[in-house]
Amino acid sequence: MTITYSMKKFIRKLSAFTLLLMIGLSVFAQTTITGTVTSSSESEVLPGVNIVVKGTTRGVITGADGKYAIEVESPDDVLVFSMIGMQPEERTVGNRKIINVEMTQSRIGLDEVVVVGYGTMKKSDLTGSIVSMDEEQMTETKSNNVLESLLGKAAGVDIQRSNGRSGGGVDILIRGNRSLSASNSPLVIVDGIPYGDNIDIDPADIESIEILKDVSSTAIYGSRGANGVILITTKKGSSGVSKVYFSAYYGITEPFQKVPVFDREGYIKAKIDANRLLEDWESDPIIENVFAGGDLTGYEEGTYTDWQEIVTQLGARQNYHVGFTGGSDKFTYNTSINYYDEEGVVVADEFSRMTYKLNLEGKVTDNITVGGSSILTYKERNGRGPRYIDAVLGSPICEAYDSLGNYIYQPNFANPRKSPLAQAQDEVNDRTTRIFNTFYAQVQFSDNLSFRTNAGVDMDFNRYGYMYPQKAENEGYSESGSNISQDLSYTWTNLLNYTNSFGKNDLGVTLGQEAHYSRDEYYSLYGIRQDFERSLWYNLTTNKDQQITSNLVEQSMLSFFGRVSYNYDDKYIINVTGRYDGASQLAEGNKWDFFPSASAAWRISSEEFMKDISQINNLKLRVGYGLSGNSSVDPYGTAAALNVNPLYVQFGEPGAEVTEFGYRPNSLSSKKLKWETTNSTNIGLDLGLFENRIVANFDLFWSHTYDLLLSDKLPLSSGFFNVMTNAGETKSNGIELNLTTVNINSGGFKWTSALTFSKISDEIVSLTSGVLRDVGNRWFVGEPLRVYYDYKKEGVWQLDEKEEANAAGSFVGHIKVEDTTGDGLVNVDDRIILGQRDPKWTGSFINTFKYKGLDLTVNLYARMGHMIDASAYAFDPRMYDNQLEINYWTPNNPTNEYPRLDASLAEMDYEYTLRYKDGSFIKMKNLTLGYTLPTKLVSKATMSKVRIYFSSNNPLILYTNLDEGIDPENGGSYNWPLARTFIFGINVEF
Repeated sequence: MTITYSMKKFIRKLSAFTLLLMIGLSVFAQTTITGTVTSSSESEVLPGVNIVVKGTTRGVITGADGKYAIEVESPDDVLVFSMIGMQPEERTVGNRKIINVEMTQSRIGLDEVVVVGYGTMKKSDLTGSIVSMDEEQMTETKSNNVLESLLGKAAGVDIQRSNGRSGGGVDILIRGNRSLSASNSPLVIVDGIPYGDNIDIDPADIESIEILKDVSSTAIYGSRGANGVILITTKKGSSGVSKVYFSAYYGITEPFQKVPVFDREGYIKAKIDANRLLEDWESDPIIENVFAGGDLTGYEEGTYTDWQEIVTQLGARQNYHVGFTGGSDKFTYNTSINYYDEEGVVVADEFSRMTYKLNLEGKVTDNITVGGSSILTYKERNGRGPRYIDAVLGSPICEAYDSLGNYIYQPNFANPRKSPLAQAQDEVNDRTTRIFNTFYAQVQFSDNLSFRTNAGVDMDFNRYGYMYPQKAENEGYSESGSNISQDLSYTWTNLLNYTNSFGKNDLGVTLGQEAHYSRDEYYSLYGIRQDFERSLWYNLTTNKDQQITSNLVEQSMLSFFGRVSYNYDDKYIINVTGRYDGASQLAEGNKWDFFPSASAAWRISSEEFMKDISQINNLKLRVGYGLSGNSSVDPYGTAAALNVNPLYVQFGEPGAEVTEFGYRPNSLSSKKLKWETTNSTNIGLDLGLFENRIVANFDLFWSHTYDLLLSDKLPLSSGFFNVMTNAGETKSNGIELNLTTVNINSGGFKWTSALTFSKISDEIVSLTSGVLRDVGNRWFVGEPLRVYYDYKKEGVWQLDEKEEANAAGSFVGHIKVEDTTGDGLVNVDDRIILGQRDPKWTGSFINTFKYKGLDLTVNLYARMGHMIDASAYAFDPRMYDNQLEINYWTPNNPTNEYPRLDASLAEMDYEYTLRYKDGSFIKMKNLTLGYTLPTKLVSKATMSKVRIYFSSNNPLILYTNLDEGIDPENGGSYNWPLARTFIFGINVEF
């Protein structure tokens, strides 16, 4: 082919144009776009906004001042601005070098997507009572268990940490108790798979936590959702810029309480007063008759020992987390490693945990997505800790150590109480390895139809080794052993989802099937008098009197479920769910049951007649009703069982006996045992006012539980004492309020408040076989589910009441209890219900202040109207041991607070009534002060965000009726004091 002159000229022009274009693009590639992102409604800068060059992995995050800087390669590049709670924005670069953006707030987060049972849903479409927690709320409280951070964040959710042991768990109730004997604990789901309530995942790895409280939200989980559901979603990768996260904190911990017992002088006086004669009170008893053994020596030598100081210490808590996230349009990843270590506030109490998480997702084709996550956890606990009760009750005038510095096993040989340090010498090592895997695949057949299958495998391996050495010569013997458990469970879920929109109608249909299986193996090896104590639990064959036990427990559940969601004109919403569950542990013929629910919502604020009321941004009325079940009985609990210990019987004439052995029946089968069922109603109102400066969620609920799983008594002629059956009813009702307000937001200063309040009442409606009261279990028809039932203390018998005291079978200076029957006698019939164990109401008030880069959060929490059995108030008038520094009765101090100390008593009488106390309290649960460094400063070190902070958990108590030094949150117990923490930390993003 011949190239003509004109063609050559065209090629030269085209080459020149291409060269100039390439030069222009290369010059433009060096261009950096800068700008500031603000809120359109409040004109405030927005830190933490994600900015990504569309279709690439290049991206940055705005700093505390809302500013950003990002490199682009072409004037056609598009910048995407996104932030939770704000509408996303896109800007084409063009020939600009400065691009400022105003972002519009989402409608109260109504377009925000929240996790619901087996799916997601826009917050605006919710018809049930669901509370969602973000990362900022979860990371506020520094704890080994993220569920502890939920305390005070959601109305109707009661969370307790009963002791301060390192790595300890929490007890959770959602909307109170329903069952008398079955479990009331909620179902905890991680990435769609049941996990349990001891969460080993760092809060920095969690995207969100949703709490499903009402039956219309939980019914899709059937029997397992009867007590509420907590959904935890871990972080996934995202296409765009790759990011690195690092966080660390270190702090000290100290006991929140120190039980105020008698010191040396108070103890000596109390012991002497306990040995005085009432008729000759002013005469001092003979000292040798008051003190003996180590007490006498300590009295003479001026010894003083503070046992609580000896067994407590300044503990430490530290946590390190590093994570990586990123990906492309086809593949995303999120991985992290976390190390947590805690040294407890008592000696010989250590806990550590290491967790590795990997989350992957990839597109196989345009319509097939696969992914999965693995959470590998290794945790270890060392030490058994002291017997704290011995530290509280130990004599303050006995020596703790001998002249060589060794602890004294029995400080007072005249008193059998041992040193609290004795148990601290025990060797204990508790190791757990857990592998929690989830896998999923999703096929998008069309824009409307998809199928998803989830599979979860959870493996838990635990070994608890212990060696309790012989504590003293000729005192007991060594004990050692090893308990081994291997738990395996799997869950397989299949979901078919259909969504469609036509006109003003939105329809969603979910059909599902789920299978769950668990297998728990347990082995125990135990022996005494080991030849070599140093071999611990690694050479148990040298033990004498060895014992070996083992056990296997299997259970399974099969379920079919569905949900239909319908939304008309974004105003009228209906959700209907149903689940058909079959549980292996229930009796044949009663294993299956159906649990339906229905709920509806009316978004009043979307109506035409509301358009002119600008003060109301959101107003929605919700109502729901449904059934849920509870099958929380032990596997094989419905089957007849034999006693595992053989029974030997002799037959025949004397001298010619024949011994036979066999196994006797241990329990009867419960052939009719079926599901415990709860029907519930919920009415709610969601309100947003003044551009969402005020947001409120209000709920009323009622529950009725019937066919309770109870143990019913049998006639003795049957040969058995009881059998499991369905009998009895309970009911509960309550109100809940979640209120958030933006009080001030101007001039760079923002003050927000969050208030929660819940009041829950429950009652026993009926018990088994028409019984009105079960005193042994403290169950009474017409009363709350959990109560204290005992004598009521009126005061102390005074000197002028001698005749009345003697007539009542008591003495002057002793406890006077109320004759509730009025028959002139005090006996078991005079016991009454003193109070309920669960609070009448709980609430919290959280205030957050932000100015420029500074932030301050104060969390107050109240738990009111309940009674506790406070062991710290345990009273022994004989003064065998030390006890609470009390105001006790003497002829010269005629108080009604505490009775006389009297060492001559053979046994105690009514002293237990002194332990019942009002457990109400208000605490500052958390105080956090943080500072986010300026972006200009941290960007020089290639970082996008740096925040340093100080945080204190459990810093102080604001109100309680208990004595100073006694903690109402742990029930006034003298075991394992809760910890107060002081922590410094840093969060860094690259």
